[in-house]
Amino acid sequence: MKIVVEYVLLENFLINLIILKTTANVLKEKGRLFFVSAVLGACVTVIIPLLFLNSIGELLLQVGLAMIYICISFKFKTLKKFARLYVCYFVVTLLYGGACFFFERLFGIESVIIVLLVVVFTFICVKFLLKVRNRKKMLENFCFEIQIVAGDKTTKWKAFLDSGNLLFDPLTDSPVSLINYKVFSALYKDIDIEDILRRTQKLKQLKLAHYINFNTLGADNKILVFQVDKVVLENGNVLENATLGLALKNFNEAFGTDVILHNNLSLV
Repeated sequence: MKIVVEYVLLENFLINLIILKTTANVLKEKGRLFFVSAVLGACVTVIIPLLFLNSIGELLLQVGLAMIYICISFKFKTLKKFARLYVCYFVVTLLYGGACFFFERLFGIESVIIVLLVVVFTFICVKFLLKVRNRKKMLENFCFEIQIVAGDKTTKWKAFLDSGNLLFDPLTDSPVSLINYKVFSALYKDIDIEDILRRTQKLKQLKLAHYINFNTLGADNKILVFQVDKVVLENGNVLENATLGLALKNFNEAFGTDVILHNNLSLV
């Protein structure tokens, strides 16, 4: 019996800890004293069967204990924030409980080790999905619609305002926004990759075309830099004689856009 109790304590401690961590991750709360709440929850789980409560009494006890866990583990100053934490805690609890129930019904296996593995696997999946959601939200917050005007060509693109893009053109001392070849070819259809690599006479079509050093991932490369007539930002600001740099490496997968704006550009 001693071994069984130890397993139950360990199982419920880890599950409570994971539920609290997931609640914090979902709501982006820092949290505190998760260990204390998890230990308390594990101890109560062992004691509850000794109280001989009916289903309603046990439910009410769990509801009250959840309030204690939230009060121990999180800081809040308003009832609204407490309610968000409380509801999220129960939703997360149902998520993990549902995952374990589904696995047991599907495979007919009831084991402490299996339950822990299912909970840990579910936690990893939730962490991954939250990471994807947060990244998507971050990209959306810094993505803007712009127009690039070069001669008689006007094209619209989605651009990412990158705080890490601090590239300046040493010739004109102007900030350089980066574009990929997809954008470049839409502006200058008769200039291909070979012309850019070989620096042929076709590049004379570009305004103030030249090459500058571009440091990326510890390697020094030279990129083609040129000016376009203007770049119209989403907020209506117009950048006359804007400087663009052609990055041949595709950054669309990383940023979800074809243009990386310079950090100095104002979009507010």
